[in-house]
This record gives sequence, structure tokens and C-alpha cells, in this order.
Amino acid sequence: MVEKLTDWKYIALIIFLVIIGIAIPFLWNDELSKISSRGPFKENKVNILAVGYDSDINGASRADTIILISLDVKTNEAGLVFLPRDTYINSNKRNFTKLNSSHVYGGIKLTQETVEEMLNIDIDYYLETDFRGFEKIIDRLGGVEINVSRHLNYVDKAGGLYIDIPAGQQTLNGEEALEYVRYRDITGDIGRIERQQKFIDAVLAKVLSPAIVTKVPGIIKEVNEAVNTNIPLQDITPFLNTAKEIKLSQIESKMLPGKAEYINGISYWVPNMQEAEIMVDNLIRNKSYIKNKEYNLTVLNGVGDSGAASDTAGLLEKYGFNISTIGNADKYDYDSSVVKYYSKDDAETAAKVAELLGGKTEFIEEAEEESNKKLEVIVGAGYEKSV
Repeated sequence: MVEKLTDWKYIALIIFLVIIGIAIPFLWNDELSKISSRGPFKENKVNILAVGYDSDINGASRADTIILISLDVKTNEAGLVFLPRDTYINSNKRNFTKLNSSHVYGGIKLTQETVEEMLNIDIDYYLETDFRGFEKIIDRLGGVEINVSRHLNYVDKAGGLYIDIPAGQQTLNGEEALEYVRYRDITGDIGRIERQQKFIDAVLAKVLSPAIVTKVPGIIKEVNEAVNTNIPLQDITPFLNTAKEIKLSQIESKMLPGKAEYINGISYWVPNMQEAEIMVDNLIRNKSYIKNKEYNLTVLNGVGDSGAASDTAGLLEKYGFNISTIGNADKYDYDSSVVKYYSKDDAETAAKVAELLGGKTEFIEEAEEESNKKLEVIVGAGYEKSV
């Protein structure tokens, strides 16, 4: 089964092409590479709503892909939240109940207002494009080199879709690239997301390569024609260091948490707003999620209650931490949680974890090269108030 492209990878590609494509002509101009302290980027964090739509559908275009992107031009990090197009909108301010319908009733501006209202955030800029724009930009890049793991074959005569991509290393043109990221088989969304991750990695690697310089005029022309955005050209300068320095490991993406449900016979993605608040707070309002993923935590039960350590570990995972060990502490009479850290560089993070759990910190001096980015959390009394 093949369906419309609905994953964040497509729009992530477009936004980075916009940022990097416009910036490339200036990358070797030191004067323009300095981030200005003036303008709308004083806090070094920029939120962008990116929307992809299929212009071939009948009637007004519904948003097919919706992604909220937050860039930190100081740390060169990016947080992305993919918003399913069928996200349920429960608001008396709107005369629609699906997020993608906002594009029908009021275009990209109403979609922006709807996302801002739903997630209680401010969005600085927007951009949107369609499938044809995607194809043209890839063609301007000269195609994308991909090692296709297996033969991708699908025919939908009624829909006019013919996918026939052989296995092996090859260069995909715009049309083939769109087929590659749209293809969906028995592995469902998991397989498609894996392919799109592979694709976006390949595109970013090509866009950031020196060989792309000769293609800059054509890329800029195609981006200007294919993308509708309110990002002023003069405001692109603060993105220059981000374009030069960003690494794939500094791009963190998540899907809006929730579950599929039928309401009055209609299929929706109903968001879990409690979990969404945590995700948005970490990926969009600040970048702690990306920093937290560098940490390995040991979580120990110091209160004796069944599930105290595992429940707390689950909470900390939502904030991006890696949980290496879950177990029992040396005793069960801790009157409050304790967060042990072993490098002074980790004091601030340890303090934030302690604050989350209503506990305290304890510094244990060890060889720094062995202890950096390692925390031990002992769950004490009162932990349930935080979980």
C-alpha cells in the first residue's frame, strides 16, 4: 500500500534546503557569517512551521505534512515535532476538527494559528511547498545518491502511481526520490520512516558538500519558485553558522504523542496533551531534550514501592535521558530522591533532575573521563507527586 507522504522527513528536507540553499552563496564571507544581535533572533531560537501539501487533489489543498521545527542558531541544534494531519482539534474557535483542514479554510496562516493555539507556543515563520516543488529541488541538486536495500515495486493504475526502483547504489532524480520516500510496504510506517531517514541523511550530506556550490543559482531559483515562506531574506543571516555547523546528531525529531481513535465514525489522531507538553517544552521551547540524550542514567528504587524505579525511569525517558540500569538501592528508607553526579560539568543537569523529582543532588568525585554524562538517581519518598 502506498499513501501520501506524511512524515516529517519531507518537510525537514525542504526547510534545510531553504536555509542552507539561501545561505550557501555567503558561507565563505566572514562578515556575513557573524550572527547579528539585532532582529528577531535575539534569543537564538527560531520556530518555523513547515507544511507540505498535494496540489493534485481536487478542491482546496489540505495540509499533507505538518512539522514544527525549532532551530537554535547559537548551539546549532534542531528540534522537530511531526504533527499528524488527522490530529484532532477540539476547539470552539474552529469549524473543523482535523488539523489538515485548517489549510482548506485559511491556508498556511490559519494552520499556524491552529498549531499555536493547540500547543500554546509562538511560531516565528512558516513555509509550505508541494510534491512538484520537492521533485524540482531534487533535480536541481543533481539527484541524490542512495543505496536501495531491496527492489521497490508498486503499481496503482487508478492513482497514476508506478514505482519501480531496483536495489543497489544509484542516483535518484526528483520523481524517483519522491517515489522512494512515498513507498510503503508490509512494514508500514516503520519501513517508510527508515527509508526517509536514510534519504534525508543523503540529501543533507549532498547539500553540505563543496560540490554543490556550482548548483547554487539553480537551487535558489527552484526554492524561490517552489516554496511559499514569510522568512525575509535579510533575516537569513543568523542561520549561516547553523547551516555550516549542524550535524545530523544535533537534529532530534519526535511525533506528537497520542493514539488513533474513531470519533463519530471519523478516524483521528487524538493527542496526549500531557505528554505533548513535555515534548514541546523540551524540543521547541528549549533544547534540553537534545542535551539530555547524551546522559546515561541509573535509576534505583530507594523507597521500596513496587514500580518506583521503573515509573521514574519512564518519566525521565520522556525528557530525553537514556536509562542504562533500573534496580534497587542499598536501602528503602530514603526520605527524598537523590541525584548523584560525578563531574562538575553535570551539576546543572543533576539539579534539574532533582527539582523534577523533588529531591536533592550529591556530588561524587571521580575521574572525569569516566564519569562525565553519568547520573545515578535514587528514588525516595514523594516521588509519586512527580510521576
